[in-house]
Amino acid sequence: LWVLFFITYLIYKSLRKIHMKRSIFIAATIFILVTGWIGSGQFTNVKAQDEETTINNEDSNENSQEVINDVNNENKVEIKEFKFSQIDQSIELQGQTTHNKKIDVKSETTGNIININFSRGDKVKKGDELIKISIENRKELLNSAKKDLERLNKELILNEKNKLNRLSQNSELIKLYEIEFASAKQLIDKGLSSKSKLSLASFNLANAKSDQEDILINFESQKSNIESQIANVKSQLKNIELDIGNTSITAPFNGIISNKMVEVSEFITPGNILFTIIDLNPIKIQGYLSEFDVNKVNLGTKAIIENTNGVNKEGNISFISPSAETSTRTFEITIEADNSDLSFKSGITTKITIAGSELKAHKIPPSILTLLDDGTVGVKAIDDNNRVIFYPTNTVRDTIDGMWVTGLPEVVNLIITGQEYVAIGDKI
Repeated sequence: LWVLFFITYLIYKSLRKIHMKRSIFIAATIFILVTGWIGSGQFTNVKAQDEETTINNEDSNENSQEVINDVNNENKVEIKEFKFSQIDQSIELQGQTTHNKKIDVKSETTGNIININFSRGDKVKKGDELIKISIENRKELLNSAKKDLERLNKELILNEKNKLNRLSQNSELIKLYEIEFASAKQLIDKGLSSKSKLSLASFNLANAKSDQEDILINFESQKSNIESQIANVKSQLKNIELDIGNTSITAPFNGIISNKMVEVSEFITPGNILFTIIDLNPIKIQGYLSEFDVNKVNLGTKAIIENTNGVNKEGNISFISPSAETSTRTFEITIEADNSDLSFKSGITTKITIAGSELKAHKIPPSILTLLDDGTVGVKAIDDNNRVIFYPTNTVRDTIDGMWVTGLPEVVNLIITGQEYVAIGDKI
């Protein structure tokens, strides 16, 4: 750059001697300076590239020498001793509580509400009268039906008595005609009477026996008619009694009133919802098991349930779904637990712990797992002769800081670094 400035100065002196215009001089000066600066940069880059090429060639030679030295060395890996531990195979999952029973109690009759004996949130017992509906004319209808039933029962008894009387009279008449028929026959046999008297006696006897059948048919028909009327009245009587019973609404089971839909003096009809009652004892907990865990539990298996407030309860599995959910491939389970203190509410999140047996397992880092050509998953270890051996493993549980596996000796030296660069049987 100093040389450029010196040359520029000489040019400046020369141009001044020939009296060149100042603008042309400035333009020429800038052009010379820029050209010189670019030229100096290109020269510097060429020199730097030559130096870098020289350094890279030297590094390459050194690395090649290191690789050759490593090939000549023995196989080296990092190993660590692992010991077994007894782990609990309990299954932990999230669940949600739900009520044992929940129903909307509806009206089964018509009338005005004259009394309500509860408030929303009240605890009630089975059979407690909660709502009273006006009786209206139901008692009069009941009394009328009872009188009709009493009258028909008397008619039935009277019909039976009349039948017996008529049959008795007919029996006496048959006996009389039988005597007349026998006498007429004796007289004819002695030649003292005509055959016309015998025919008359036979006719009267036949009519008397025919009348007996008619009496039976007639009274049985009347009896059937009366019994039909009695059955109809009994049905009406039962319906009236049920309707009167429906004017008193009672709690269907022990529970808590969650909703109240009516007020006193309100007119209701069949089907109107009066209130909602929920049963929370036993409390039910719904959860979902994975395909891996579903075969580890059975109906009746114990489980510990813990709510968000830290309250624990012990329950038992009461239901296991026979089919998996299509989207999640998990199996629904239901756990029932005693909730007489009502500390568990419906719809809260819970932690479910299903008890399991203890198992010997090793906790290893997942990074040391390796895969054989046939797809077997396991780990590489060192035997007593410092040779590489392979142990297939089964995963029991995954945790944040490691993986629990089975299939290893109680104490084993596992390769934790370099396992992918050594083969089974290699000397270490």
